[in-house]
Amino acid sequence: MIIGRYRGHIGLVAAASLCCNLLVFAGSGYMLLVYDTVLPARSVASLIALFAMLIVLYAVQALCEAIRGEALLGLAQGVHDDLFAAAHHATVMRALRTDPPGGSRAADHRGDGMDLIRDLDALHAFLAGSGPVALIDLPWVLVLMIVLFALHPWLGLAALGGTLVMAALALGGSLRTRAGSRTLGAITAQRGAALAGDIRFAETALAMGIGPQLARRTLACEARLLRAQADLARTVLRWGGASRTLRIALQSVILTVGALLVIEGKASGGIILASSVLAGRALAPVDLAIANWRGAVAAHGGWRRLTMALAQWPRPQPRGLALPPPCRELTLHDLWVAPPGSRTCTVEGVTLRLGAGHVLALIGPSAAGKSTLVRAILGIWPALRGEVRLDGATPGQWAGAAIGRHIGYVPQTVDLIEGTIGENIARFDPAAPSAAVIAAAQAAGLHAAILALPDGYDTPISAGGAELSAGQRQRIGLARALYGDPFLLVLDEANAHLDAAGDAALAEAIGAVKRRGGIVVMITHRPATLGPATHLAVMQAGRMTDFGERDAVLARMQPAANAPAAPVAGATHKVAA
Repeated sequence: MIIGRYRGHIGLVAAASLCCNLLVFAGSGYMLLVYDTVLPARSVASLIALFAMLIVLYAVQALCEAIRGEALLGLAQGVHDDLFAAAHHATVMRALRTDPPGGSRAADHRGDGMDLIRDLDALHAFLAGSGPVALIDLPWVLVLMIVLFALHPWLGLAALGGTLVMAALALGGSLRTRAGSRTLGAITAQRGAALAGDIRFAETALAMGIGPQLARRTLACEARLLRAQADLARTVLRWGGASRTLRIALQSVILTVGALLVIEGKASGGIILASSVLAGRALAPVDLAIANWRGAVAAHGGWRRLTMALAQWPRPQPRGLALPPPCRELTLHDLWVAPPGSRTCTVEGVTLRLGAGHVLALIGPSAAGKSTLVRAILGIWPALRGEVRLDGATPGQWAGAAIGRHIGYVPQTVDLIEGTIGENIARFDPAAPSAAVIAAAQAAGLHAAILALPDGYDTPISAGGAELSAGQRQRIGLARALYGDPFLLVLDEANAHLDAAGDAALAEAIGAVKRRGGIVVMITHRPATLGPATHLAVMQAGRMTDFGERDAVLARMQPAANAPAAPVAGATHKVAA
């Protein structure tokens, strides 16, 4: 796919490389003609003509080098632009679909989870650097060897022996560098995880005096990282230095062999310098390849990981037909869900139907599977079995992220993005109408509080919104969820940090969605918030034990609440995460 898309760039690189490598013979040919033809004839005119021709050839070579460099730079930029969106999608989806809540497993194994982006950066750096030039020029080593053999077999054998030794050095350096790069990558991930933990637990660590212990752990990771970096740099320097020294020594060997051939009358004087220049040019790609081997290994490994990740987490294909916005019903049919990376279901066999204007309250003890269920409804976690449908269509049947415009979600912990309050409410839509942003804030009961700020809706907030209280963050999250009047509003304990005024604003917002024919699914532990609910679903150990209209379910729950608990011999239970 990449080769086909950038056929023009690759063809330009190939043509420019052909010219560059053919023009390599200009210098050695000039020396051969000067020593064997011009000097014996003492012809100044011939010398000036040859020199002028040489200058023109060098200018053409410089132009070809520039063209090749620009073509490689365009190829690198194009590949990066084409793959970045897909790599970003794979990074996000992998975190959602393979990490448990909190991302602890990701932190343990993949650091900050940005390894795919770093792999793409390594690929871009390699393509834009001198590494591809070295690989492209390597086959020309064989051509230069043939020319040296044509000049004299001893010259070719000397150059061939040196090239084989340098190739052995390149192989040894590759193996050592690859092992060192793997070690460095693993330690870098560990250091990233330690730093992320220090930041995440900063408040608790300061309050409980854990900071020094965490700092020692991070410093130990940093020390291992520095040792791994030093070991890898030492490997590259030693193998690269040995290669450069060998190349310089080999040119002297070629010069010595040429001189012996001249002394014995088996070659002309011009061959001495011409063969030395050719040998140096023949070994230059090998030397350059060794110098860029670390980048080549990183780019190859990054490309392999990228292709695997993009195949596992492909971007959704564009839909040819745009479905109308959902407006009638939400149905769940025999839904079984497990947390990412686990095969143990924490939601089992849930089936229900909600129509326009319905408000469902999910109730039940902790670890009953309520949050798992809403994550499955939203498509955050995939279902192992069963399906979720809006107006008869699965969410994946809408084009791209179009379905997201019709869904509002307030999680237990509201995450805010660095920007302004208005941008966060507008979901960072650059074309968001101001009236829609203000309407969402008013629906969340936040408009007056925002206006009281010095910059109003343009008030900047940091990532996470640390300068705001938990209640303010939750109400901004509610306003963001209500932006655009979504059909489906999902609230995962959205009142956990709200005061009485916030509770009233939340109840009014739910009532407004209900009146305009939307659907609300909310998780709650407060009986006072059941007022707007039209339906109740009771979750126990991952199963929905009761579902129906609110008053009917409450009536069925009342006798069970009043009945005395009787121990059951041999009873077992399953705890759902």
